Amino acid sequence: MTPGTLVRAGFDVPFEPFAFLRNGVADGMMIELVRHLIERSDHRCEFVAMPLADCEPALVEGRVDALAFKGVTPDRLLRMDFSEPLIVSGAATFTRKGLPPSTRLEAFHGLRAVTTRDGPFWVQLQRDHPAIALDHADTYETALAEVAAGRADLAVLNLQAGTWIARKAYPGAIELPQAPCSPLTVALCTVKGRHPALIAMINRALAAARADGSWQQIHDRWL
Repeated sequence: MTPGTLVRAGFDVPFEPFAFLRNGVADGMMIELVRHLIERSDHRCEFVAMPLADCEPALVEGRVDALAFKGVTPDRLLRMDFSEPLIVSGAATFTRKGLPPSTRLEAFHGLRAVTTRDGPFWVQLQRDHPAIALDHADTYETALAEVAAGRADLAVLNLQAGTWIARKAYPGAIELPQAPCSPLTVALCTVKGRHPALIAMINRALAAARADGSWQQIHDRWL
């Protein structure tokens, strides 16, 4: 890639602490990290906020060059190229009061769970845990609202993002997990075969950021 090239990176909002808008400007742990990786490679970056459901269409249609962060799943590997892991996260269970969270989804068979249909956990739950009554939510906030109101037994959401939102929006109303039930690698991604130089650039910058401690500094500042 020619130095100074503009990289347009899409991201879904809100997804705190990974990404959100602060006074109309992209912010969050993954935004800071990806900006750092792109700029230390002598390129420019522009972040494009959008609803979760629009992220993959925007990538395929070329409205963005990459998605700043996405969970690496087998089905996505068929159509996307991923960088090396930016962070290891994963699915976790956020349960109604009195129902303990668990890293074993089998503990919730026969109960009602909610998650976002466009997130990576929907397919996993349908495939591996059909005994869980699954319903969809448009956002993490609406999923957690269902649990807080007692209309759902649990929400299956990203560990860090779900915990951040639950503590802000529903303090004390939801049982919070301490560990993921299904670890998930999160990475920057592009359409398969479209931007190999961008993926290679991110991988080089990520290795350097881990070596000089800047990756750890960004991680610890947010988490």
